[in-house]
Amino acid sequence: MSKYIHMKYIPNIISGLRILFIPVFAMNMISHNYEFALYIFIFMGLSDFLDGAFARYFKCVTLFGAYLDAIADKVMINVAFLILCNIDILPYYILLLAILRDLIICIGIMVKIKIKGHKKMNPIFLSKINTFMQIFLVLSCMLFLNNDISIKYIEDIMNVVILTTIASVLEYIYNYRKDILIKNIKLTSAYESANTYISKKC
Repeated sequence: MSKYIHMKYIPNIISGLRILFIPVFAMNMISHNYEFALYIFIFMGLSDFLDGAFARYFKCVTLFGAYLDAIADKVMINVAFLILCNIDILPYYILLLAILRDLIICIGIMVKIKIKGHKKMNPIFLSKINTFMQIFLVLSCMLFLNNDISIKYIEDIMNVVILTTIASVLEYIYNYRKDILIKNIKLTSAYESANTYISKKC
């Protein structure tokens, strides 16, 4: 039992370490120490897989852990995009698309909390693909900076990131609209039922 209690904190510790390594990654990128920055980003990318795998294996998926993992991902990716845009490896609209997507997701979560009254996170499949492709894009850029791959591969991956970003945003918006529509239908039904009850009483 004691061992399980200790093990259940591992996913959150991994997510926390990912956040702590973000400024180390940024400092190495700014200092043009691209090789060490590459190793750090590989570690952070692997940690994104490991925290979820540990949480599922030990059956210790928590609301706090889900939010911590999502925050770590978004900060890691957006910081990496910002630096890569500043050194002219990526265009700024990639960063703007990523930030816009994150804002829409945040607004959607707040709407869901207001409508359904719960804070559970249910990332869609397209969103998971988009996050993976964003990480893969940053990794490819890092490999290019270390003269390991050609720039043309980055352009292809960038196009996939753009498509998955737009597709995931559209699916999130559709889901949020559906939740609002369901709530309105329930409210209308409840209102009509109340009116019918009142009419019968009168």
